Amino acid sequence: MADKVTRKTIAEITGTSVSVVSRALNNSGYVDADKRKEILRVAEELGYVRNPVAISLEEKRTKQILFYCKDLSNAFNVELYYGMVKAAKARGYMALLNANLKFDNIKDALIDGIILQNNYFTDLYCETYGKNYHLPAVGASFGIAKSHSVSIPVIEWDMEDAMNKAIDYLRKRGHKKIAFGSQYAFDDNSIDLRGLTWRRNMKEVFGDRLEEYFLDVTLPPYSSTVVLDKPNFDAGEDDEIYNEETYADKGRIAARIFLDRQLDATAVVCFNDEYTLGFMNELQRSGLKIPEDLSIVSFDGIDRRKIANPKPVSISPDPIQFGFNLANLLLDRIEHKKIHYYAKQPIRITAGESVKDIRGKK
Repeated sequence: MADKVTRKTIAEITGTSVSVVSRALNNSGYVDADKRKEILRVAEELGYVRNPVAISLEEKRTKQILFYCKDLSNAFNVELYYGMVKAAKARGYMALLNANLKFDNIKDALIDGIILQNNYFTDLYCETYGKNYHLPAVGASFGIAKSHSVSIPVIEWDMEDAMNKAIDYLRKRGHKKIAFGSQYAFDDNSIDLRGLTWRRNMKEVFGDRLEEYFLDVTLPPYSSTVVLDKPNFDAGEDDEIYNEETYADKGRIAARIFLDRQLDATAVVCFNDEYTLGFMNELQRSGLKIPEDLSIVSFDGIDRRKIANPKPVSISPDPIQFGFNLANLLLDRIEHKKIHYYAKQPIRITAGESVKDIRGKK
């Protein structure tokens, strides 16, 4: 019975018009107090539920936001989403998740705004759909903050500061020769601030051998075992959803590079926590002990890193809080509140057991 109840049904029972019932249910416009009370009572008794599509048409708002994320294999993005769900719930919204890169599907979705996963997608959105598709959007930035052709607010995780913190943490514990496990190439034109900042810090230490201590998984023969393709943003309907390469697999390959080169580094900074899990696993399989033989610092601070033994030290923006802040920024924009178009996400060093203090040791 409940799913057949309409406003017309309530109007007939209460002896009023559909427009009066609508005003009473929407709490908009004048309705006699006694009649309003009767309409609400009848609606509750009949189990009337407002149609969400009708609500969105009336209010010009769906109370739904979307996190546009292509990489759900990375627990960092999942924790970002948890934070968005938390923020949305507190403000009466629902946070949706979409990993389908066919953007036309998103334009057909009933949403009030979109959160873009990273700089790549924010740029692509600005250059294509954002010019004509005027949907409120915000983006997560990872050290490549810049002006966009469309005004999109961003919250940045300053990766230059994060890498400096990682290296400083290791240096204070006696480590001088610090390698870096990356997913990008050793390239002067790289956009990855992690790698560029490591190079500036380690140039004086390694000199002409700097590139040896950069664990580049894009080099042959290692690259043949790693997915390096860029996502196809306009994938056809019959194409599979693009799955980004698994960071853990890249970490395992970086460990093989480290072992093959027989490097004398006492510590390695890894690209992120998922990468670190694969890196540590491969080293431990080869017989190396962490941190006795090699110290490791990572980035992200995801909860999943707690499964590792030892638990990695990680430079973290608190991904759940990061997602929470992104969602609130978007909701403030949707609700026409005053916002800042650029902000930095605070970072901290999360505790772990993956770093050995070697001060005073030869």
